Amino acid sequence: MLADSPRIPVHHHVTGKLKEVLVMKFKEWAELTALYKRSRKQPNKLLFTWKNARRLWPMWTAAASTLPLVVLSAFGIKYPILVPISYALLAVWAGGLFFTRLHAIRTVYPTQFAEHAIDQQPWGEQENILCYAFFLQIVKEEGYTSAKLRELSAYSDLTVAPVKPALSQNLGFVSLFALIVGLSTELIKATSFFLGGKGAVILILVAAVSFIYWIVWDGIQSTPYQRLRIKRYVDLAAYDLEERVQDVRELNPVESSPVLSMSKQTEPTA
Repeated sequence: MLADSPRIPVHHHVTGKLKEVLVMKFKEWAELTALYKRSRKQPNKLLFTWKNARRLWPMWTAAASTLPLVVLSAFGIKYPILVPISYALLAVWAGGLFFTRLHAIRTVYPTQFAEHAIDQQPWGEQENILCYAFFLQIVKEEGYTSAKLRELSAYSDLTVAPVKPALSQNLGFVSLFALIVGLSTELIKATSFFLGGKGAVILILVAAVSFIYWIVWDGIQSTPYQRLRIKRYVDLAAYDLEERVQDVRELNPVESSPVLSMSKQTEPTA
């Protein structure tokens, strides 16, 4: 009779292997997320340097014009004639910030713009595609393959919890928020501070702050949205890497074919 020996239940062994695989996948996705964040920060590395200050002077000038615009708007409280001027300059300032930055990244990164035809894309997507160009370069240098990227893309749906219903869909919250807005409106109407040119100036300042807030918030991504952006980058990179491999095979059919390369190596020599 064989001596009794401790046995590990099969389901415990399988569960342990599953946990190991899950931990590994989470680690791989975390590493890919870190590469994505690196690519998003890449454009600013050369924009805000003294070395490029002279050739990027339009962008620096547009950014520096923020303070004079705020001061001009403040003087509108005392001189109402400045209020419509401030409104006009606000639109020029917002457009100037956007287009001078776009011109700056086109000036600093001409190779990426040419390689990915970024100039032919919509204005609002050009910087995003530039970040993807950096992401593609990074994953290629890190040794990722098309198959590996597709595998991680399929896994990405498991990395976040299910989306909760938006708070704006709650009837009680919407009712309370509408009540607060109504009371605030009536309070503003009854306050003399918002009468005359002061109200218009405050509206200009609120619009400027809202625009800056929008720019900052656009750069801050929630976890579900960031996952979708990473997934899109990963899917695009998988296609691009696969096309590059196919191009190499077309250029070197003998070296890329295992059968042909093996037969070439085994040919008898005289």
